[in-house]
Amino acid sequence: MDRFFISPDQWGDSLSLTGDEAHHCCRVMRKKLGDRIVVFDGWGREGEAEIESVSKSEVGLKVLSVKEAEALKPQIEIAVGIPKGKTFDLILQKAVEMGVSRIQPLMSEQGNVRFKEGEGEAKREKWQRAVLEACKQCGQSYLPEVAVPQDVETYLRGLEPGSPRFVGALTEGSRGFRGLLDEVGEPSRIVLMIGPEGDFSVSEYERISEAEFAPVSLGELVLRTETAVFWMVAAVRYHFQS
Repeated sequence: MDRFFISPDQWGDSLSLTGDEAHHCCRVMRKKLGDRIVVFDGWGREGEAEIESVSKSEVGLKVLSVKEAEALKPQIEIAVGIPKGKTFDLILQKAVEMGVSRIQPLMSEQGNVRFKEGEGEAKREKWQRAVLEACKQCGQSYLPEVAVPQDVETYLRGLEPGSPRFVGALTEGSRGFRGLLDEVGEPSRIVLMIGPEGDFSVSEYERISEAEFAPVSLGELVLRTETAVFWMVAAVRYHFQS
């Protein structure tokens, strides 16, 4: 069944689709009275519902069943140097499919992406919509957060302590990921960092090391940013699967 988003603060005894979701339901997907759909709130709650009323701006729903989806463990946060073009949209889509819980876009010294004042927030809103669409398509009931783009130093200063941290690195001293993951037990959250096309600068690597990120070797070949993201997230998911 087709899936639609209703924010947590709008859940109650009766539910309705409004705004873009109502438009998408009736104008794009051509849903009509009596059709059944799935609704979710981005926090793991989802339900099957039947359309019982349709107006120009609202779709009224009769809730048939509700369940709580279990979140994937560990939670994964990725901090990624923003690549050029539309590659970041692909990263967002695949991150959702692999159960990433938070995405931090990074502007780095050797990266090619910069934003003027106000542009970063506009980009974040666009990326958050892309993440929502990916959730609807793949069946993900937890809506990842896309943060406002930050430079590497600002991001590192704001990191919460306590979670294992890893950075995909071409530097000396990088270790195999499997051995590193074996050492962290069963964490509730893991933070992964991946550089842009030009990689992090020497000074950024120094600051990343000071922030206690363990450097991870991604193999013999040089990977593109998006490939490195998929490689690291997939390795974490495989390592901790039941």
